[in-house]
Amino acid sequence: MTNMNAGKLRLRIAICVAAGIFVPAAAQAQSTFRLYAGLAPTNYSIAFDNDITSNFKKGKTVKSSYTAANAGFSWITPIGLYIDLSGQKSPSSATHDLWTSVTTVPQDFSRTDAQLTLGYVRAFNGGATISGFGGFKVGTTTLSAPKPPVAFSTEEFKSQGVFVGVGGGFPLLGGQISVSGGIAFMGGKWTDDTGFSQTADYTLGYSLGGGYTYKFTPALGVTLDARYQQYNYSFNAYSATLPAYEIREKIASVGARLSYQF
Repeated sequence: MTNMNAGKLRLRIAICVAAGIFVPAAAQAQSTFRLYAGLAPTNYSIAFDNDITSNFKKGKTVKSSYTAANAGFSWITPIGLYIDLSGQKSPSSATHDLWTSVTTVPQDFSRTDAQLTLGYVRAFNGGATISGFGGFKVGTTTLSAPKPPVAFSTEEFKSQGVFVGVGGGFPLLGGQISVSGGIAFMGGKWTDDTGFSQTADYTLGYSLGGGYTYKFTPALGVTLDARYQQYNYSFNAYSATLPAYEIREKIASVGARLSYQF
């Protein structure tokens, strides 16, 4: 393999893992498109830090475990700049445990995420890479509730924000190992179907993780990764009976996805 071709291959593999946590995978080819899809077993939780109502006590946690489906596409320029658009959704069978103290009936849970990422990756001789990326992300969590005894039947938490991050990688076992991390400036809103609506102050969150990418052919590859995300949201007092509180959102996942470039 010539030095030029080796450099191109390093760049293709590097871009696949460069954005690490916030972007599922970026493009693997120069001046081309790449499609990818996969599954990610996920643990999701929201924890409350204050006594809000009789049902929402300090330490109360909403938890759900499910296997999310994800998909996206990327475009990469010859100089290492890339654009990636991706989405992730929980299955219709997902449930949560918030209301187990008042009912034994499973309550529906839904989580959707979407993000747009812009980034740059630099490949060096020997296969090492460094990268930087940023973008915009949104997420929606929908929780069903047993009405009665609860006053509402559905509540929703929506979040959005911008993020920046850095990553690095090195070749191993014919593929590429990557690590990356980033911070996000996030805001959120909590609503229910009775008309309640409360907006959280903007705050910082973070994301960490790593992955391994292997290419079976120049066009077909697989990525295995693990990710952890945490975001805190502060809500001011809503009324005399609803004091200020903070929630901590955590998302932990491991996953695998196939990609094809053309």
